[in-house]
Amino acid sequence: MDEEALIARAKEEREKIFQRYGFIHANSKDDKPPQKRGPHDSKTLEIEMGRVKKWLKLLGLSSQPVKRPWDDKAVQAKVRKRVFKGIPEKVRGKVWCKLLNLEQVMKAEEGKYKKMLDLARNWSTEARQIDKDVNRQFRDHIFYRERYSDMQRSLFNVLVAYSMYNTEVGYCQGMSGLAGVLLMYMKEEEAFWALSILLADAKFAMHGLFIEGFPKLTRFLAHHDRIITKFIPKLKKHFDQCNLDSILYSLKWFFVVFIER
Repeated sequence: MDEEALIARAKEEREKIFQRYGFIHANSKDDKPPQKRGPHDSKTLEIEMGRVKKWLKLLGLSSQPVKRPWDDKAVQAKVRKRVFKGIPEKVRGKVWCKLLNLEQVMKAEEGKYKKMLDLARNWSTEARQIDKDVNRQFRDHIFYRERYSDMQRSLFNVLVAYSMYNTEVGYCQGMSGLAGVLLMYMKEEEAFWALSILLADAKFAMHGLFIEGFPKLTRFLAHHDRIITKFIPKLKKHFDQCNLDSILYSLKWFFVVFIER
């Protein structure tokens, strides 16, 4: 790449606008530049910071932590209520780690991730496909824009190690989106164990979305069809008249748990 091309690319990168979650806004002539914070934004920020403080208290990370244990019924009721309000960006990784019990899992499985990663580097049959999918995943996000960046390498490591750890599932394309989001909030090994728990733990049991035949995905799609038939029959009838099968628009809702649009 010559000097002029490098300068042009650097200018293009500077002009890109990233939103709060790290994704690039479309950069067209119709785009409006970011506006200064108004009273509404300040109020929203104030509410968010209040929620951060409440979460830190629940997690035992504030100067006045909750005295009851995490698994206490009253504490869990608060956790559930606050999850539905939305976990603030600043504490999302910490909350996810706590909800998935990662600290205890990683202590019990110390050294296992490195072992799986070493095995995968020598024996994985999924490495080539994983590398291709990593190259396509979240390329409009600041963490994953550059080929072979640290985050792309971490995503590859998590997926290739998991393909050795859980040979029943191995690797399936939708897993890259799930692992990619986990890595936005967690360290590499934490993301590996979070992925493992989400897929294999009975509480989440997401493996049915990724194993051969996709049995859980099939059940979700059938359940979705029954719901819209019962509650919005006119819309269902319209879809049927248009030959619009629900799999065409809802596949990614379930397959990557609403991560992608």
